[in-house]
Amino acid sequence: VDKIELVAASYDPDNARKELGCEIIMHDYPLSCGTYCSRRYSAALQPVFQVPCRNTIKKEILKIYKFEKSAVSKMLDINDGRVAITSDMWTTSNHKKGYMAVTAHYIDGSWTLQSFVLRYK
Repeated sequence: VDKIELVAASYDPDNARKELGCEIIMHDYPLSCGTYCSRRYSAALQPVFQVPCRNTIKKEILKIYKFEKSAVSKMLDINDGRVAITSDMWTTSNHKKGYMAVTAHYIDGSWTLQSFVLRYK
């Protein structure tokens, strides 16, 4: 495998930590995933990236949550029309655990359906 040398690149550790948090959220990985799954991989991509501990990842995920919650709240505030609230409940077959999601739906100014999960438990 040929090595490619990069000459001009910038690295933002805050953005890298945020993106790791987003990956954990999007793929439903455990919080400890950053510490054991990606240490070698991260070092191969960016040697100066320090894989954060589980508590740091948790704080990052909570920051992402607060930001997204604020963004959804603003979107609902500027909506001129009605909002439909739906709920969905289900259980997993292997763990017999119940889940529920509450979702808001509305049509925006360009006639596009928008949906946001308000609560998931």
